[in-house]
Amino acid sequence: MFLVGTYELVVDNKSRLSIPFAVRRKLSDERDGQSFYAMPGRRCGTLSLYPEKYYERIRAGLPADDNLSDAAYAYRQFEYSQTALLEPDGQGRVMLPERLLKRAGLEREVVLIAVGDHLELWRRDEYAKFEGSMWPEYWQQRAKALEEMNRLAPAKAGERAEIPDAPAG
Repeated sequence: MFLVGTYELVVDNKSRLSIPFAVRRKLSDERDGQSFYAMPGRRCGTLSLYPEKYYERIRAGLPADDNLSDAAYAYRQFEYSQTALLEPDGQGRVMLPERLLKRAGLEREVVLIAVGDHLELWRRDEYAKFEGSMWPEYWQQRAKALEEMNRLAPAKAGERAEIPDAPAG
């Protein structure tokens, strides 16, 4: 699964968000399912939406509760209590829990961005600031990010782990 794109959307009065067709089409096979898990995002003020079966696969590999420290277990309790399964309706809309919207400070006008394996829901004004801050030093930030990703990427048998550089010119 690989998701890309930016979508300006509106959360309706019933807290429903229409998942764009391009995203739903990518998730149309049974491998990842049509539902999403919504949880607080990595960046404050955002929500992350993970395709249901993908989220369950990555969480299945985590250590059992009894193997965790009290602090790690407390975090797990909190994270899972703040996560909601979102079932789409016949029109591809999901109902976002009001408590998650409020905690993230999300309002009606939002931006949904794809970040490879998941989606992030941002306030429109906050995403505009983020996007504007990234462009001035895009190539320098890209080079640093690629260096880190190449260092962290696991090499597969017979393949180079290197992520390609920017095109010359």
